[in-house]
Amino acid sequence: MDLNSDEFFYGINKSLYFKTEEQKNEMKKMDPEYITKTGTDFVLLPNSPEFINHNEPFEPMYIPKQTILEESLRREIERICFADTLLNKVVFDCADPSPFNKDTDPNVYGLEVLPYYIPQTKEDTTLVFESRFESGNLRRAIQICDYEYNLILKPDYYTTMNTQWFYFSLSNTRKDVEYRFNIINMMKPDSLYNSGMKPLMYSEQGAKHKKIGWFRDGHEICYYQNNMKRKNGGYYYTLTFAVKFQYDFDCIYIAHCYPYTYTHLCRYLKQLESDPAKKNRVKRKQLCQTIAGNTCDFLIIGDFNNGKEKKGIVITSRVHPGETMASYVMEYMIDFLTGNTHEARILRENFIFKIVPMLNIDGVVNGNYRCNLAGVDLNRQWIDPNKKQHPTIYHTKQLVKKTKEERDLVLFCDIHGHSRKKNIFMYGCSGKDPNRKELVFPMLNRNNCSVFSFKDCCFLLQKDREGSARIALWREFSIINCYTLEMSFCGADFGKYEYFHFNLDIYKEIAQSFCLSIIDCYEPEQIKVKQMMEEIEQNSLKNQQKDDKNNSGDEGSDYSNDDPKEQAMPQQIQVQSNDQQLGSQTKKLKKIPLLPPKKKKGL
Repeated sequence: MDLNSDEFFYGINKSLYFKTEEQKNEMKKMDPEYITKTGTDFVLLPNSPEFINHNEPFEPMYIPKQTILEESLRREIERICFADTLLNKVVFDCADPSPFNKDTDPNVYGLEVLPYYIPQTKEDTTLVFESRFESGNLRRAIQICDYEYNLILKPDYYTTMNTQWFYFSLSNTRKDVEYRFNIINMMKPDSLYNSGMKPLMYSEQGAKHKKIGWFRDGHEICYYQNNMKRKNGGYYYTLTFAVKFQYDFDCIYIAHCYPYTYTHLCRYLKQLESDPAKKNRVKRKQLCQTIAGNTCDFLIIGDFNNGKEKKGIVITSRVHPGETMASYVMEYMIDFLTGNTHEARILRENFIFKIVPMLNIDGVVNGNYRCNLAGVDLNRQWIDPNKKQHPTIYHTKQLVKKTKEERDLVLFCDIHGHSRKKNIFMYGCSGKDPNRKELVFPMLNRNNCSVFSFKDCCFLLQKDREGSARIALWREFSIINCYTLEMSFCGADFGKYEYFHFNLDIYKEIAQSFCLSIIDCYEPEQIKVKQMMEEIEQNSLKNQQKDDKNNSGDEGSDYSNDDPKEQAMPQQIQVQSNDQQLGSQTKKLKKIPLLPPKKKKGL
């Protein structure tokens, strides 16, 4: 067996571990400002994974078994009771040196860097894990049985919190063998994995032979509180799932959501600038440098004629690194705004768009879920951002201020993902306008987007959210239409996409409907706006009548906080609530249609 052969290397993706001469020459030609920097002791592999562009089909959510929580807890108890029989073999660590290859020269395998573990024979079925690529997050993999692994995620840098985002690869698979993976240091007390969500996976063999891109997979999925105590009180939570792979010696990538890296963004922006049809519609400018020294850019989109008469719109995304769907929606928005459609031309003629595609670049590079390299949630720093610790927030706020001084700033939106709720919805701010005009734009989105849920929108001003973009900028700059656009990591619970996972087609629909809603909101005749205002008035009268009848306020009863306080519950209570939830969700999920919905034609 030739271990140097390109035809066989246990499925390990060798291209991650060395650069070709062509790639090295290409690196020399790159603008040094856009060479990715981690700003930490985390050293990236020579290359990152690349995936085929594939329009993923609509995939139904998972139907949990009524007994899945009971079975998961039984396995947990068995692991505790028979701990002496477990292998407990560390087969991957992203930071510590490997004991398996410390005396091995990488050149033996034609590599610059070695995987943590390399099987020595075909009979060795140990999986080979990797996460040292950009945006990867897996701290350690521990083999506890032949085909079962406990996985530990890295918390956000300089914190002990925020283990939610995961993205890693595994190789040396065996066909039709059931593997079980337990991510054992999750932090949140509940998860959409208990409501039908599956992990995302990508098979290099499937991509090669069947042109299959990212897909949902896994069974016996459960999220529950385990017996591991946290230092600050409470317990950790486990996400467990089983999966059977379709190929021997395959390389599988597993992620919480579709990965979108800083390198991906830089390539996209470079292509945008060089596109002869689009380069005159967009200007790329440097906003600032991040803590790690990465360049944060912003875009100006318009036709650049009579600029002072145009209204201003500012859109930002990816302040939370693990909410990767925000980058896809942002990219599709930019594509739409710079496109050749009649609607795009209307928008460029009447508005100047200022767009910051990635606010937390350092977090994205290092595989963080929520924080930057200062160890803080950037979406709580908008009131008084520090120029050194929160440079992208500081300079984006200055950009908003300058735009407000130059023209009528009519809309601000920060794009997010939501880990606890389904559907697409918005958070806004109420209080300054007695006519509730802040409701109009979300209602227009409801009419234009098949997965937008207005009943999930919230316009309350929560005290612990005062440092967020939507509240801080609304207060300081009096922007009535100041929103957070939220997208579920999972999918919808109503309409034609009910109980299907969101995919790239849905993200594109969200982006296009958002842009069309801007036209509806500011077209001269205000036809649709007047209709929305009439609906708001009618609903207000209904609510008033209900209030009078019940003698109790009902406003906000359909709303929920964008990021509920996450306090660990006592184990006995948590188990009971999870069991009740799984039972109710199973009844709901049995409504899943047998056929996927028809794709909506692009605009």
